[in-house]
Amino acid sequence: MNAYVQSGKATHLAIINDNVSKQLTPLSIIQSLSDDSESQEKISYIDSVVDSTINGLSIKKENLDAKLTKISSLTEEQAKKLNSFSKDIEQKKSELSKLTSDWQNQFSSAQESRSQEFSKWRDAFVSEKNKEVQEIIDKHDETLDSQERIVKTELDRVIEDSKSKHQSILDLYELTAGDSVGAAYIQSADNEKEQANRWRNVSVGFIGVTVIWLVFSFFYNSETWSDIEVAPNVLISQEYNEKNQSNEAALEKDSMELKPLQSNGFSWHAMLIAFSISGVLLWGAAYSAQQSTRHRNIEKRARWFALEVKAFDPFINSLELTQQQELKKQLAERIFGQNSTDDEDSKVVDEHALRVVTDALGKVLSKLPK
Repeated sequence: MNAYVQSGKATHLAIINDNVSKQLTPLSIIQSLSDDSESQEKISYIDSVVDSTINGLSIKKENLDAKLTKISSLTEEQAKKLNSFSKDIEQKKSELSKLTSDWQNQFSSAQESRSQEFSKWRDAFVSEKNKEVQEIIDKHDETLDSQERIVKTELDRVIEDSKSKHQSILDLYELTAGDSVGAAYIQSADNEKEQANRWRNVSVGFIGVTVIWLVFSFFYNSETWSDIEVAPNVLISQEYNEKNQSNEAALEKDSMELKPLQSNGFSWHAMLIAFSISGVLLWGAAYSAQQSTRHRNIEKRARWFALEVKAFDPFINSLELTQQQELKKQLAERIFGQNSTDDEDSKVVDEHALRVVTDALGKVLSKLPK
């Protein structure tokens, strides 16, 4: 019943009728067997309900049959329309296929004709442009060949001119290895620089040793010198009154000076040794500094001459032959005069400086307590 109420299909009514018919036979048997009045009432009530249900179902069945008949007629009518539409569709489809086939045939023929025309035009265009391009290429090839010949001729001329100028410079230098002169002087300058640095380090070493020796001597002899009692009448120095005295008188005076000095206990021997060693060390430092300066000056001359040699090549090319010969002579004199040893080496100790130091030392000694 619920399924019929929800869907309204006639098949559900047929199923209900079959089920009710199957249940009526057992109910009639149960009714005949039962003598209870209450059961009879219930059965009567059930019969009435079943009868009313059957009547309602019959009415609904009739209504459904009428609706089904109407729907069937509508279905047949729609089926006829569908068949008519299907025929129209098939007819239109065949017409469309025919039109499409005709259009394709026309398009294919037109496309083929256009393709043939385009191929002919393309071939003609390519042939024409190939001729124009080939003409341009040939023209540019001729231009490039002519320019190449001109450039090659100019380069050959420049190379020959460079070779001639280079050879003239080599002839002017009169050196077999003229191109390596500057490099040789630079190498010599580097060697002199190394020697100058070495002698400078030696000089600094002598100065350091001198300082260490003076500090050591000062602290070693300070205690001894502090304990010496100097007599008030000790003779430290004596001025010479007459310039033309004989050497023997000078020696006698010196002996007279030394005796009192030795008698007072002052260690002149240690002081003289300290000053002697300091002087030797300072002389070594001065000699090393002199050698360092000498090598440094040689290095400067070598580097300056190497720079002049490098600048000489571009400068001489634009001069006349006579000027080149004159410069050649001057350069040769400078090249072969670099190692001249005519100049005397500077003295290790300057006489003026030695005299100043001696005077200062005499003044210091004169101020010692007598």
